[in-house]
Amino acid sequence: MQKDIEVLKSILGGFFKEQLYQDGVERLREALTERPYYKDRWESIVRLILMRDLPEGQALYFMDNDANLPLHENSDREAYKWLTLMVINAEKPKSSEVLDYKEFLDPDIITPIA
Repeated sequence: MQKDIEVLKSILGGFFKEQLYQDGVERLREALTERPYYKDRWESIVRLILMRDLPEGQALYFMDNDANLPLHENSDREAYKWLTLMVINAEKPKSSEVLDYKEFLDPDIITPIA
């Protein structure tokens, strides 16, 4: 699991820190097809995120320190939402539209289901 965590940190720092979200997703998609370092660990990273298997507080720590991305709630819960959307976007074909995380995570934009 430690290697998966290192690769996840590399993804966040290498593709999302100081980058536009869409550009980061597009570069990650490319890396997942062309770079074994990411491709070989991707399934384990997806499982780690979807099962919320990181130690408590670690997801938020990665968002704050490795990706350097501000979150609205500044919580592990929101960090996992962001990471899950990253997985969804990364899994889509290279030419697919990138779903904007602000539309999914901004509490002021989300309309409650009646």
